[in-house]
Amino acid sequence: MHEEIIAFVRQHEPVSSRELAERFLKFKSPVEAMAHAAIKGILATDSRCYFGNDRLWHGAILPAEKPAAPPFSANRFVAVFLMSLPHVQGGKPVHASVWTVDETPQLLHDAWLENPDLLPHDEQEILRSVRDLPYDPSDRGKLFSVCEGRIPVFMSSRDLSVFTERIVPSESWPMEDALVISTLMRLGDVPAPRPMTIDACYQTLFGTTPVHSYAYKYGESLANCVRELFNRMLNGGIAGMSDMEASEKEDLSAFDFSQKGFCLADIVNAPALPGVYGFKTKGNDFIYIGKASNLRRRLMSYFRQTDESPEKIARIRTESYGLITSVCGSELESLIYEYRLIKKHRPVLNMQLSINERKGDFHPIDDCVVMLPHAEADKGMSFLFRKNKKILLKPFFSDFRDAAALVAELEGFFFGKTPAPHSEDFPEQEIATRWVKRRQDVEPHGRDPWKHPTGCAAPLQVVFINRVANAKEACDAMRSVWKDFVENNRREER
Repeated sequence: MHEEIIAFVRQHEPVSSRELAERFLKFKSPVEAMAHAAIKGILATDSRCYFGNDRLWHGAILPAEKPAAPPFSANRFVAVFLMSLPHVQGGKPVHASVWTVDETPQLLHDAWLENPDLLPHDEQEILRSVRDLPYDPSDRGKLFSVCEGRIPVFMSSRDLSVFTERIVPSESWPMEDALVISTLMRLGDVPAPRPMTIDACYQTLFGTTPVHSYAYKYGESLANCVRELFNRMLNGGIAGMSDMEASEKEDLSAFDFSQKGFCLADIVNAPALPGVYGFKTKGNDFIYIGKASNLRRRLMSYFRQTDESPEKIARIRTESYGLITSVCGSELESLIYEYRLIKKHRPVLNMQLSINERKGDFHPIDDCVVMLPHAEADKGMSFLFRKNKKILLKPFFSDFRDAAALVAELEGFFFGKTPAPHSEDFPEQEIATRWVKRRQDVEPHGRDPWKHPTGCAAPLQVVFINRVANAKEACDAMRSVWKDFVENNRREER
């Protein structure tokens, strides 16, 4: 009988205890509580099924049924858990941990976001890492670095917003591919618990509540939940990010765009390219300006179905009327244009700390021209860096047919009088310089650190002004560097 019940559940899930008791135990119109007690006594210890939060029995995916290397693994995803204490500093997160999303999750990094010594003693003991982790403000940068190049999964949209606004460096790229657990539960056809906590999610998925002795262990529970949801999504035919995006596109149809100046087609047909976007009110004022490495995915994230609605997203959904997008050729171009647009229009929802108010050391790079792709295929974009001067963005044709105009631009920018410092130029230089320095691959033995940058879709092509005698030589050097770049790209395409 036991095997027959298991087979029935796995074939007809979800199934109620009452139906199973009537079918297999021959109960006649049993009371639900009695039926559940009887069936639970038979199935509770069998890993081939579980009793869900919807109070129905489901078939579990067995290890042998799981793909050996599912598309959701390959070290692409990480679970990021932010630990908050409601009565500490307004509920701000005090600890964060990052875990791999594997059958056996591995801790990548954990860090205090607030000084634990300022917490009450009993809470220090609860949250303290088993490694007695000291408080180090620089650990925030390490938290972000272990997430770079991966797709992070957060417990909530609020955690994602906090991570993006407080931990992600301003010169880094936005994480529009980031996910929240409620999205995975919806895609995995798992009822979302209320309230949405890690204990409730774990109970829903595994039928038990995890025991956490230390702060960083909460992240391990999140990673296990993410892994289980990926398995259930695979069982339901969602085998990767493309399938997830297709499902999200269907979800967008539930949003009412009738009162907007843009429509569903404007969102789903947006280019999957880097760029800058802005939402406007009906009065034509900007409400929010942002950047994205994939405009389509980023815009979809504002209007897809969600069990959560952080204030910023809720206001964009209700108050936006107009939408503008501008495709850029590179991350650096998007960063600079985003900063300039925010500075000019001051949207009400761009509430992050103004870079003008930031403190700390800033070491400008040597005078140089950084060359990156342009949004148009036959062009490149040059970024002219000179100390104490606003960065100049100058597009150029790949065949340098505009060389004369480019020489004149280089002459005026680099070989004229040394400019006096201008406070308004500092923030832009800081943003751009930090972005460039993050992509340097500092190598020993005197190799040029600019030639092999990391974390960048296209390599940095750089001409240093202190290595040329005049503007014409600078232009000739740009032509040579760009020619090598184009030819290398052609060889890679072949």
